[in-house]
Amino acid sequence: MSLLLCVTACTDNNASTPTPASQKRINQTRSFNAPNQNVLLQAVLATLQDQGYNIVRANSNNAEITAQRDGDILISVIVYPTGKQQFSVRANAQHFVGNNGFFSNNQTGYEVIMDPVFYQKEFFDPLSKSLFLQKENLSN
Repeated sequence: MSLLLCVTACTDNNASTPTPASQKRINQTRSFNAPNQNVLLQAVLATLQDQGYNIVRANSNNAEITAQRDGDILISVIVYPTGKQQFSVRANAQHFVGNNGFFSNNQTGYEVIMDPVFYQKEFFDPLSKSLFLQKENLSN
């Protein structure tokens, strides 16, 4: 009985449960059809720039793009093939957290954005639109 009380007393009922890695991956990844990887990378670049991001690094060999917006949001995007003319795009966004009580010892840093709405509205919806417009321009 005393062991049970110790286990119960030692648990933190206020601790939030972290989002499982698989759910995070689902929130950050979408599938797209494109003629080739370069077309999709160009659409990612255009989307990020349209959303106000400055491109920090673009590596076409690794199909990876890193960009920053307003000095407080950092996003890394990777494109990888999943089939013939099918690709997955994964975006990982972080926002800058200053010395506002979240970190001890006056530390600052970046914290991953977990909100699925952010990824959908701020990146994947505009990327879909960019790909559609690119396709329309190529067919004309």
